[in-house]
Amino acid sequence: MIRSMTGYGHGSAEAPGFRARAEVRCVNNRFADLRLRLPAELLPREAELRARVLARVRRGRIEMDVRIEGDRASSPLVLNRPLARAVLEAARALREELGAKGEAAVSDLLQVPGMLLASPGESGLGEKEIGAVERAVDAALLALDAERRREGEVLRADLVARARTMEALVAEIAERAAGVPAAARRKLTERLRVLTEGAALDPGRLEQEAAFLADRADVTEELVRLRGHLAQTAALLEAGDGEPVGKRLDFLLQEVHREANTIHAKSADVEVSRLVLALKAEAEKVREQVQNVE
Repeated sequence: MIRSMTGYGHGSAEAPGFRARAEVRCVNNRFADLRLRLPAELLPREAELRARVLARVRRGRIEMDVRIEGDRASSPLVLNRPLARAVLEAARALREELGAKGEAAVSDLLQVPGMLLASPGESGLGEKEIGAVERAVDAALLALDAERRREGEVLRADLVARARTMEALVAEIAERAAGVPAAARRKLTERLRVLTEGAALDPGRLEQEAAFLADRADVTEELVRLRGHLAQTAALLEAGDGEPVGKRLDFLLQEVHREANTIHAKSADVEVSRLVLALKAEAEKVREQVQNVE
């Protein structure tokens, strides 16, 4: 199952006198980068909630906001005094070292993440409230996943079509390249006859040079590897295990590009060169599209 890396989801859940809301956005990124914003009452549960999100989203830059409302949402808060002292000390150093002006106001301090913490053992949230938070987060992730799947299906259809185009180009290259060694041999023979003005040629030496040119022009190994990479690409595009495939597809497209470069360097045939350039252009389009895949 192909998933896009971009999407949005929201969810909510309730308990008596309590409501939790979760909102999640995801955009492209090489790795899983989660920015989780929680109210102070939920900070003791941050590690659990992070694991819950990352179990469902394996790749992308994820931003999730969780908000709570109701009578049970409020709990005693305490000032993070060590953090407050550190912020004030940093502000003082900034004024002295750089000549900056201004004072750190209380309102500024309270906006620093982690400045207010729930009292130990007095989070005000019981199992029912925590359960509502988890259901809200799960609902948001489910909505995100549905959107990513829908967009992923569009991406998959485009990638499948482009992969077939690349397979057709490889088949054309193979057909054309099959006659290149023989053509190189004929060209060498004709050139030597012109240069020697009809003089007798050493058959052994001619055979040796022809074999050398034929070996240089042979791209059989590169074509075998190309077909293998494209077969793996097709298999990943059809895979239904739900595992992320973006990085693997990106690697395969790099290898396709590498083999195409080798064929282009080895072949002196104009038509093969044209086909290889078309293959490289298509592979680059596919690779750009793969950057959107989880």
